[in-house]
Amino acid sequence: MPCEIDKIEPFDSEQIEDLERLSALGYSIEEMAMYFNCPLDDFKHDAKTEGCTINYHIQRGKMTIKANAAIRLMTSAEGGNITAIQQLAKVQKERDYKDLLTQLYD
Repeated sequence: MPCEIDKIEPFDSEQIEDLERLSALGYSIEEMAMYFNCPLDDFKHDAKTEGCTINYHIQRGKMTIKANAAIRLMTSAEGGNITAIQQLAKVQKERDYKDLLTQLYD
């Protein structure tokens, strides 16, 4: 459901899926605006404004790719893969650090 501050017309479910995938792949706001043939200024506004639908799906795309990779890594670690265990420990340490920073500054 679009919020009152959205400048871009609502995307359909296929466009939302594409937006999340483009975001996960690291495409820039400018490239995504071009892909969807949206006015750059309006797309930038929605992409950078918290509470806008475009912003939400860009953030969701970035988070989903990281979470899916971490879940696969955890599955490998649970299976006894030593390298995966070491990588998972590093990922957990980084997340703990980010969580601590968030607690300090919120």
